[in-house]
Amino acid sequence: MNEYSKFLAHKKPIRIGLVGGGFMGKVHSNAYHSIRCIYDPEAYTPELVMLGASTAQEASAAAARYGFSRSCEGYREIVESNDIDVVDICISDTLHKEVALEALKNGKHVLCEKPLALKSSDAFEMLEAAKKAGVKAMCGFNYRFCSAVTLARNLIKSGKMGRVYHFNGSYLQDDAYEEDTKLENLPFAYGSKGSGAALGIGCHIIDMARYLVGEIIDVSGIMRTYNEFRDSREGKVRIDKDEDMLAMVNFDNGATGLLRASKIAAGRKNKLTWEISCSRGSIAFDLENLNYLDVFYKESPLQELSGFTRINVTQADKNHPFMDVWWPRGHIVGWENAHINEIAYFLNCIAHNDDLEPQGAGFEDGYKSILIIDSIKKAAAEKKVVQL
Repeated sequence: MNEYSKFLAHKKPIRIGLVGGGFMGKVHSNAYHSIRCIYDPEAYTPELVMLGASTAQEASAAAARYGFSRSCEGYREIVESNDIDVVDICISDTLHKEVALEALKNGKHVLCEKPLALKSSDAFEMLEAAKKAGVKAMCGFNYRFCSAVTLARNLIKSGKMGRVYHFNGSYLQDDAYEEDTKLENLPFAYGSKGSGAALGIGCHIIDMARYLVGEIIDVSGIMRTYNEFRDSREGKVRIDKDEDMLAMVNFDNGATGLLRASKIAAGRKNKLTWEISCSRGSIAFDLENLNYLDVFYKESPLQELSGFTRINVTQADKNHPFMDVWWPRGHIVGWENAHINEIAYFLNCIAHNDDLEPQGAGFEDGYKSILIIDSIKKAAAEKKVVQL
């Protein structure tokens, strides 16, 4: 037995079955490998057992690349295997419900990428199945696990920022801003991955609003497809997926919010930002500068420096979340680190039978984000405020 084998022998294996070998499969696989190094003191270790993809060839290639012991076509063997504890769903949005329900039926813990489903009734069915199964079921809202985001929540929940007045958030990408972009080059609007801008990225900004401020109680808004027809291999095709979402919301604590998700924001590749105005100051975050949190705090002892201060959130000794397992202060982290933190948290909850919420996003959070999107669609169609 080599030293690494001796090391693993003292840890509880949590056996992983991953469905999907594409972009998110790569992200999650990287997280499982990184957890073994970064979260060294934990009593568990992820064991990469099986990877499934749409074809046997794709599955075999991805399993070899990402370090899984074996592979299969599809997902059936994964959800039914006795040597798998967790089913990790990283495939097309249209298949989330199908795979999750089968995994839950077989008593597996489930990590499902967002959006949980394509409509709230399906997400609710998944939530009820998870409750019945009595397992851990988490939705992949990874931005909760950025240090700056969790720090902002901690500041708000502590009362130090005072009463929350307003949340202004947006998630902007530019996939579709060019009118002549072929439909086949727009996965959010075409084929098995087509779920629209609101479900595809808007669910993230909605989850940020709920995680940081509170429950949303009513919505009004606009859902827009500016380019109603796109060129494709079959000629001109009508687009039925939204390119842009804009919503006004009210929270249960009296705060208001403005939320936007857009696939037509020219020049913006992955621009998630938000600002929260409170009675004692404001907090702002930009995913493209995720190692920093901008804070204005009126009770700062240096009144000559009144205004926003940019905080480098890489200091464990300053109570910056998650940074105790990463690098020395000032050594910045990247986008993928939020996924590593998220999945490590999920596995830790399984190992110790801890609750996922409120830090982690359970299936109820996944369901509520889609319920809010469905309500925004209704509000847009009927041109009225919709109560949740």
